[in-house]
Amino acid sequence: MTQALYRKWRPQTFEDLIGQEHVVRTLQNALRLGHLHHAYLFAGPRGTGKTTTARLLAKAVNCLAPLEQRPCDQCEICRAVTAGNLLDLVEIDAASNTGVDNVRELLERVNFQPAQARYKVYVIDEVHMLSTSAFNALLKTLEEPPPHVIFILATTEVHKIPATVLSRCQRFEFRRIPTELLVARLRQIVDAEGFEAEPEALELIARTATGSVRDAISLLDQLSGSGVITAEQVRLILGAERREVIQALARAWLSGQSAEALEVLNRAVDGGADPRQLARQLAEFMRGLLLVRMGAGELWTEPTAEERSQFQELARQADPERLVTAARRFSEVAAERGAGWQPQLPLELVFVEAALTPSPSPSPAPAREAPRTTSPAPVASSPAPQSQAARPQPAQPTPSPVASEAPMHGAAPSLSAPAAGTPGSVEDVAARWNEIKTHMRTVDLSLSALLSDARPLGWDESGLLVLGFKHGFHRGKANTPENRARIEQLLEKLLGFSLQVRCELEKDWRAPSASPPAAPAVPPPPADPLADDELIQRAQRDLGAAPKIVEL
Repeated sequence: MTQALYRKWRPQTFEDLIGQEHVVRTLQNALRLGHLHHAYLFAGPRGTGKTTTARLLAKAVNCLAPLEQRPCDQCEICRAVTAGNLLDLVEIDAASNTGVDNVRELLERVNFQPAQARYKVYVIDEVHMLSTSAFNALLKTLEEPPPHVIFILATTEVHKIPATVLSRCQRFEFRRIPTELLVARLRQIVDAEGFEAEPEALELIARTATGSVRDAISLLDQLSGSGVITAEQVRLILGAERREVIQALARAWLSGQSAEALEVLNRAVDGGADPRQLARQLAEFMRGLLLVRMGAGELWTEPTAEERSQFQELARQADPERLVTAARRFSEVAAERGAGWQPQLPLELVFVEAALTPSPSPSPAPAREAPRTTSPAPVASSPAPQSQAARPQPAQPTPSPVASEAPMHGAAPSLSAPAAGTPGSVEDVAARWNEIKTHMRTVDLSLSALLSDARPLGWDESGLLVLGFKHGFHRGKANTPENRARIEQLLEKLLGFSLQVRCELEKDWRAPSASPPAAPAVPPPPADPLADDELIQRAQRDLGAAPKIVEL
C-alpha cells in the first residue's frame, strides 16, 4: 500500500517545520540551556504541526547526537521515533480514551523507568476530550511527575481544558500557515514526487486548506493521480469557481442586482460548483474588500498586482456596512449544513435580501390617513389653525371625520390601521423590519429564510398585519399556523405590542377601499359686532350714518 503524502512528508527535524518559528525557537533555546519543562500544551488549528512538534521534541530530548544537532534524525533513537517503534514514546488519543480508568492505567505505568531513552514522553492528542474525572485524576501527576517523564498535551479547543490543567503546563500557540509558505511546500513536494502542477492550481489548494498543511498535502495527494494538476481540475474537485465568477457575484451583490447574480449563480451551480464553496469564496472576497476599505489592504494577499487597483476602486465605492453584512451573511451560508433539496437556496436568498434591503439614507416615512372612529363629534381640522376665540362655534355643528391631507409616498395601508407614529402602525413595523429579520436569523434560521423576501404591506379589514411575499413557496410555508404563531410571538417581543399576521402574495394584495374623505367644515362668517348696539342702529336708520370701525 502506498504511504499517504502527508505522512511521507511529515517534518523529521525542526528545520523542516514551517510557519511555527516562534515555537521552534523557544524549544531549541530550552534544549540548549537544559531548561526542560515537565508538561507542555500545544494548542492551535488542525494540521498546523502540533503532534509533529511533539514527536520532534521527543526526538530532541532523547537524541544521541551533540546538543546543537538535536534532533539529528540519524541516531538509533531518532530513527525509532520516525518508524513509530520507540517504547518510551507513548501516544494516546484522548478522543477514544476519555474515561478516568484510561488515565489511571496510564498513571500506573508512569513510575517505570524508560526502556531505551533518557525520558519517557507521553503525548496526549485531543486532550480536551477527556472527562472531568479524567482531568482530576491527571492533575497530581501532571503537577509533580517523576523526573524521567515529560507530558505533551495537544488540542484544537483549548477553551475546553480546565484552568487547573492550563496552569501546570507551558503553553504554545500554533498559527495557521500562510498561503505563500503552503504553496512553497506544495511546490517542493510536486518537484520531488515527479509530477506537474500549474501555479494557480497550487495556490487554489493552499487557499482551500486555510492554513492546514495536512489538508493541503492530502488534497494534493488526491489530485496527483492525473499526472498534471490543472487549476480547472482543482475547481472541479472542490466545486470552486474562477475568480471572474466570484468577482461578478460580489459586484452584483454590492449593487443590488439580484437578477444578474441569480443567473450567474445558477449557471455556476449547473456547471458543478458547490454552493457552500461559492459562499466561502465570496466571504473571503468580501473580507478582502473590507480590509482594503478599512485601510488594511496589505493583509489581503490573494489579488495580483493588476487586480489590486481594480479592487481598491471597488472597495472605495462600496458602503462599509454592506461589506460587513456581506462577509457575515456569506460566512453563515458557508457554515450551514444540510442545505436540503435545493442546495443553492440559502445563497440565492442572500442575493434577494441585498436587492430588498433599503439604502442606508433615511427616506421620509409615508403619511397615512387617520383611522375611522365611531365617536359622534370629532373636531374638524383645517390647514391653518385658529384660536378658539377667533372661531365662533356654529349653532348646530355637523359632525364630519376628516382625513389628513398629507401627501402619500408609497402604498397606503388600509384605514383600519392605527395612526402613524403610534404603537402598531405599519411604519413602526417597516422601520424595524430589517432588525426583525436580523434577529430572526439568530433565533430560527429556517423561518428567517422564509421571511427574507417578505415585507409589511398594510392592514386588512380585520386588523391583521399583511406580510407580502414575492414567491408562493415562501408564502405557503410561512402561512402555516405554527409558523404564523412564531412570527407573531417574535414581533410582539421586539415591538412591544401584540398583533396577528396574514401572509399574502404581493401581486394579489389589494388594500381595502377607503371612502373619500369629507371636505373640511367651513366656519360661518363672524357675527357683526355692531348688530346689538341700539344707538348705532338708530343712527343708521334715522340719519343714514355709515359706521366705520377704526382699529387703534
